[in-house]
Amino acid sequence: MATIKDIAARSGLSIATVSKRINGIPVSEESRRRIDEAIEALGYQVNAAARTLKTRRSMTIGILLDSLANLFYTAVISEAEELLLQRGYTALLFETKDSPEREEQGLALFRAKSVDGVLYFSSHSRPALIRSCLKLKLPIVTVDSIAAGTPEADFVVTDNAAAASGAVGLLLEKGHREIGVITGGEGHFSAGERLRGCREALSRAGRPLREEWTLRDAYTIDGGYRCANRLLALPARPTALVICNYFMALGTVMALNEQNVRVPDELSLLSFDDFEWINALRPRLTTVSQQAARIAGEAVGCLLARIGGSTEPGKVLLIPTTLTERDSILPRPIL
Repeated sequence: MATIKDIAARSGLSIATVSKRINGIPVSEESRRRIDEAIEALGYQVNAAARTLKTRRSMTIGILLDSLANLFYTAVISEAEELLLQRGYTALLFETKDSPEREEQGLALFRAKSVDGVLYFSSHSRPALIRSCLKLKLPIVTVDSIAAGTPEADFVVTDNAAAASGAVGLLLEKGHREIGVITGGEGHFSAGERLRGCREALSRAGRPLREEWTLRDAYTIDGGYRCANRLLALPARPTALVICNYFMALGTVMALNEQNVRVPDELSLLSFDDFEWINALRPRLTTVSQQAARIAGEAVGCLLARIGGSTEPGKVLLIPTTLTERDSILPRPIL
C-alpha cells in the first residue's frame, strides 16, 4: 500500500507539502497537480479515521439548503463542491424544505458526522440556527440572506438592491416611466431587497412605484403567473416590468402569451437570473445575472478561513451582478 513517503518521492515534493495537500491545507497549483497525479498513479487511499484523529478534522462540510429546486443554489453548490474537493473536503447535503424542524435535524446530523463547518443556503436564514452553530464553535457561512442580530456571523449575498436599482435604471434610460415589479413574498430576503432597490431607483427619478403595480407571490412559475394575471386585470398597466425571479418570469410569460400581450411591443420585460434555458424564450429576455462561481469562492474561502482559526469580526460580502441586454425591452420616446 502506498504511503505519504511514496507520494512525496514520486512527486518530487516534501512530505510536509504532501501532508498539507492530503489534509486540505492549500498548496500551490503546481504542487497540487503533481501530488494529485502521484496519488492517482500509486492508488493512494486516505485513511480518513487516522487523519481525523491526527488533525481533529473530519474534512467534511455540511451544506444546509432550503430547496434543491432552487437553481441558483444548485449552481453555487456545484461550484462550492468542486472548490472543497480541490482542498480535500467532501460535502454532506441536507435539504430543509423551508422547515425549521428539518433545519434542526440537519444540524443534528452534521454534529453527529463531526463536520468541520456549515454552508447555510437560505432565503430567510434563522438567527437561532446561526447562533447555535456559533455557540458550538462550528464555523458557519450563510449564503443568500442576512440574519438580524448575528453581527459575529459571516454572510455572502448578492447585492440585490443595487442589482434591482440598475435594472430600473436601464428601463428609465430606455424611456420607460411606468414601471411595475413582480417579486417574491414577505420574509424572502432577496425579494425584499430587490423591491427596495426598485423603489429607491424610481423614487430618485421622481416616479414612485405604484402600489397596484407592486405584485408579490411565491418565487415559482405559478406565483409569476398569478401576479401577471392580476396585473393584466388592472385598468391601467405599466409599460415595463422588473421580474425578480427566473421561475416567476416563466409564469409571467405564460400569462402574457395566454392573453396575447406582445413582448416587448406592449410590455417590456427584465428578469433576474440568466440560466441557459431562459434563452429559449422569444423574445430573448434581458436579464440580471448573479455570479454563482464568485459567490461559491467567497463562501468557501470564508468558511475555510474560519475552520483554520480566523478570529476576524463577522462580515457581510455583497457580490455585484451583471446585466445582459437582449430583445425584451422596447425603447420609448423620452418625454
